[in-house]
Amino acid sequence: MKKIFLLLVPVFAVSNCFAYYGDYSSSPSFELPWWVIFMGILMIAWGVLEIILFFKIWGMTNDIRALKNDHFKQINTEVPTSQLINDIRKNLLLGDIDKVKKALLMKFADDVKHSYRSLPVLGQEKDENGKEQMVSYKERNLQKSIVSYVENLRKQFEKIGEPVPPYINNMSTYGDFFNLFS
Repeated sequence: MKKIFLLLVPVFAVSNCFAYYGDYSSSPSFELPWWVIFMGILMIAWGVLEIILFFKIWGMTNDIRALKNDHFKQINTEVPTSQLINDIRKNLLLGDIDKVKKALLMKFADDVKHSYRSLPVLGQEKDENGKEQMVSYKERNLQKSIVSYVENLRKQFEKIGEPVPPYINNMSTYGDFFNLFS
């Protein structure tokens, strides 16, 4: 609305310039006043500059997209399971038990994080009045058991003849797992 107002004010101010001050003869010659020529040149220059500005802004949006991808991309620290299994086998053959333990612990951590991410975050439940409400499952998810993952890790550590670290033996819920790292 402001733009329209700003455009209409000068148009009304110069509207008396459209009066014809030439001679009223019947000759076919037509000559434009100097201000019409000047305004025409200004309008052409304005249009070209707006087109240039449009393409500059379009180019900047691509630059912003590239900057966002460079600076705000999520870092994926998880190693593919197949690569972990190959590392475990290779290090078992080489007899490097410390690297085997490290790979087993990484696989355990990746499995627990992946299973936690697959749990629902929000859901609808009925309250005491029977109305459905949106409920966060975050606290409930932290209380879910990870004993099966700990048992699986314990079996894998028994196969290589090593004890499971005590901080993992004491884990029973996702909350225990995340409290260890926070």
